[in-house]
Amino acid sequence: MRPSSTNSRLLFPVIASAGAVGLSIGLIIPLTSIVLEQRGISIIVIGLNATVYPLAILLTGPFLPAIIHRVGLLKSMLVGALLSGVLVIGLSLDDSLWFWFPLRFCMGFFGGMHWVGSETWINEMAPEHHRGRIVGAYATIWSMGIAAGPLILKLTGVDGSLPFIISGCLMAGAALPLLLVPKVENNHIAPARHPVLRMVYTAPIAMGAGFFSGFLETAVLALLPIYGLHSGIETEYALILVSLFAIGGFTVQPIIGWSADKIAFKTIAIFVAAVSSLVVPFLYFYLHFPILTGSLLFIWGGSVGGYYTLGMLNVGQCFKGGDLTAACSMFVMAYTIGMVLGPLLCSTAMQLAGPSGLLVLPAIVPVFFILLVLRHKDTTALGETKYSPK
Repeated sequence: MRPSSTNSRLLFPVIASAGAVGLSIGLIIPLTSIVLEQRGISIIVIGLNATVYPLAILLTGPFLPAIIHRVGLLKSMLVGALLSGVLVIGLSLDDSLWFWFPLRFCMGFFGGMHWVGSETWINEMAPEHHRGRIVGAYATIWSMGIAAGPLILKLTGVDGSLPFIISGCLMAGAALPLLLVPKVENNHIAPARHPVLRMVYTAPIAMGAGFFSGFLETAVLALLPIYGLHSGIETEYALILVSLFAIGGFTVQPIIGWSADKIAFKTIAIFVAAVSSLVVPFLYFYLHFPILTGSLLFIWGGSVGGYYTLGMLNVGQCFKGGDLTAACSMFVMAYTIGMVLGPLLCSTAMQLAGPSGLLVLPAIVPVFFILLVLRHKDTTALGETKYSPK
């Protein structure tokens, strides 16, 4: 299914589709939390409702390669986007909490189909010598969509059905760019030869990058405002800090992707992890110096986002065909596990050590990734790891 030469028509529509999905998700996540809070639902229940989406990905992820094989790669993305959009609009039909739980679970399943399908397609179609740049562009567009979602919510407000309908239309609309993808030989990808969970042992660097990305990214975005407020800064300043972290996250990825096309994977991976660790202590000492803190957060966001770019890149270099689908599914699951554990463990650290507890784990966790990279000697340039899942 791999094209013999670079063909932007095979890649740009899928990247655009991912951006539309990110935009919808960036809108629906804060929307549902605010609506439930306005209805007097407890924080614990709101948190449980929010975890249903990643829980669905974790429970159904092992089965996605087989489903994608049967349905077809492009059709899986189309079905995932369309049905996710319908389910998002469905949230506006009934405000019963117990109606929302199964809907959000189904959203996680169909959203996972689009997510895994997109990353499989991009890795399968990207030419080897440009893979890093293409993955970096994908990560940037996806992250920009997530970041822009709340801006739409500011315009629509949270009352009534309108914001749900807009989010659902954005999600379903993600199918439109996919209709522009030209037909390719054998759109039905081969079945995976090995179980999804085995990919953790087959490509530990890629899966570790996915986990650490979800862990650090979600913990910082969720808890950095709280850290700022408890450290004596104003609410507006705290929100600006989050924005600078997020902007760094999507701005720097093309640079990291380009570097990964030129530099040995070990070198760029260790550099990204080292930067993400070393920046943290400076934030503790210089939080009340706005320009310096803003620059540090931009760099921190870029380095943390680099884990995802490098992990997805490494997956594409390690696997082809059906095993690529299984590896992408495990990569998404690893990221999702990090999403759940990051805020949980970092908030516990804050509870035990005060606001500065947020900075402890983000400073330590990258060291484990560096050790993981150093432990495996079969990593070569372009992120290619000579694993042989036979």
